[in-house]
Amino acid sequence: MSKLIEKISKFSLLILGIISVILVVLMYLGGNTDSMTIGEESLTVPKFTDALLYWSYFLVVLSIAITLLLTIYGFVKKLTESPMDAVKSLIPLAIFAAIFIVAWFFGSTEKISIIGYEGTENEGFWAQFSDMLIYSIYVLFIGIAVTIVGSGIYKSAK
Repeated sequence: MSKLIEKISKFSLLILGIISVILVVLMYLGGNTDSMTIGEESLTVPKFTDALLYWSYFLVVLSIAITLLLTIYGFVKKLTESPMDAVKSLIPLAIFAAIFIVAWFFGSTEKISIIGYEGTENEGFWAQFSDMLIYSIYVLFIGIAVTIVGSGIYKSAK
């Protein structure tokens, strides 16, 4: 059973990677759509921008879904074996939730000025949501950097 799961995951990773590489190559080499003129500036947009964005959305949703399912499965399994360990496994989720909640309150609802965009999805909730994601990425990036440096220091001190 373990070998089957390993083969399926390797195959899935290979397929997702190939599709990603193809879309990135198409984005850069697939040509441009008609140019947009804004004021005196002419902007070009690659033909496969939408496809790459939708693929990115799919990968993010897939990653979140798999992470949540495996976390729930692990929690339920630990809950039956050792309830205290199961409660301890929720600590990282609580930390992530706290990071996102604090980042949400740091976000601004003011309209974001985007050249050539006339819609309303760049203000209010979506502007605050975008800010939340950016601030969360900053915090998580700093956490990763501190973890890498800290583990190096810990290994050399050990």
